[in-house]
Amino acid sequence: MDTLICMRVFANVVERGSFTGAAKKLGLSNALASKYVAHLEDRLSVRLLNRTTRKVSPTQAGRAYYERCLGILERVDELEDAVQLQSHSPRGHLKIAGPRMMGETFISACVNDFLGKYDQVTVDLALEERTMDLVAEGFDLAIRIGKLADSSMIARRIADYRYVFCASPDYLASAGPLNSPADLTRHTCIVNSVISPSNQWEFIIGGKRKSITVSPRARVNADAAIYNMVLSGRGVGLCLLPTVEADFASGRLVRILQDFEAYDRTVYLVYPHNRHLASKVRAFVDHAAEWFKRL
Repeated sequence: MDTLICMRVFANVVERGSFTGAAKKLGLSNALASKYVAHLEDRLSVRLLNRTTRKVSPTQAGRAYYERCLGILERVDELEDAVQLQSHSPRGHLKIAGPRMMGETFISACVNDFLGKYDQVTVDLALEERTMDLVAEGFDLAIRIGKLADSSMIARRIADYRYVFCASPDYLASAGPLNSPADLTRHTCIVNSVISPSNQWEFIIGGKRKSITVSPRARVNADAAIYNMVLSGRGVGLCLLPTVEADFASGRLVRILQDFEAYDRTVYLVYPHNRHLASKVRAFVDHAAEWFKRL
């Protein structure tokens, strides 16, 4: 077996604490990942990993070997990336995590543009509302929104954006006045269940952040669906400002309660702290940073 491949599999097992995580990251079966490490141990005549039913951890010899082989793998990756960058063609498989909120619109569009620029890169885009563990689940990077938890990951701020309240002119003509947040208790509302799990909308009233409980006609966890319902006159909803600016200009939608808006958000790119950043990851980070400037 190729020693370099065995080393790469071993390093991934140490970093993820399991053969399953390493196999998923590298696109191997669990059995083959185990076989590579066993071959390495046979070749070195030393046990590198302690294996239990719950956890895999390096032995003392394994930890020392990991620290040395990691440097070798990084130098090999840097050499390959240097060659790729000279030809302007990053390649390989890129696994990206992101939230469904905003993911079905902007994130997917950003990835689509990226694929058009780099035809040697393949992408696995996973959109879920939970915060995924990048290392354990084998992701190269994630797009995250809002305040970030403390982490050893690198976080690059790439955009700021805002959710705004809006409704169709036909709805407003038939539903009555809507001049203050308190008026919402008499209106039909389309609620984003991710942003407002308790059916409460936040506002800045008198310089303070306050919540208004609304009675939703529909609860939806996708921005595009909320936009379509609001556009169809089903009620008042929170929509991403970049998605509705053209509708405001054309008169198809009306921006409401603008003086009370409280939904500013920040978009981050998050990725593991490595001394060497693969060219495919660096290419996407730079691409996304430029792409999101359009928002």
